[in-house]
Amino acid sequence: MQDFGVNLICVEDGIDSSKDAGKLMISVLSVVAEIERENILVQNMEGRRQKAREGKWNGGFAPYGYQLINGELHIAENEAEIIGIIYDKFANTTMGIAAIAAFLNNSGYKKKLRQNNTIEGFSTSFVKGVLDNPVYCWQACVWQKKEKILGTRNEYHIVKQDKYMLNDGIHEAIVSEELWNVWQCKS
Repeated sequence: MQDFGVNLICVEDGIDSSKDAGKLMISVLSVVAEIERENILVQNMEGRRQKAREGKWNGGFAPYGYQLINGELHIAENEAEIIGIIYDKFANTTMGIAAIAAFLNNSGYKKKLRQNNTIEGFSTSFVKGVLDNPVYCWQACVWQKKEKILGTRNEYHIVKQDKYMLNDGIHEAIVSEELWNVWQCKS
């Protein structure tokens, strides 16, 4: 504000940014606010970790094949069929990811449009995302698949599977552990 010649005057708090004491007071209050923000962030993250340890869904959109009801994942039968086909084709045929996507598209399956998705067809990235997501098996709940890149403000990268928290979820699995293991062995 001062770069534009505007000063902050808080009558009740006795702060005037045009004076040195006021500048000092604003600096101190800013630091206190930043510390409080960091404290809230740490507490929020610990609460989310605990929720993941308990096998509960931690927010965000439900994965394809599930729907959120009162904050819990429940199988969406019309979508779960697609998830089952993807794993079955990968495990029991010689089809790769691109061939599975083509099979779904050519067989008349339509992807239910959710959130901001506008493409009804199945892509290779969608199929790979389904195969990579442990939420479909073991009733797994994942926590912290992304991690902040040190030295940046808002940049994140995907964490390798053996480095993120994986807990048994309280939701019903769509895929058997055997089918999941076939993908893990081939990938």
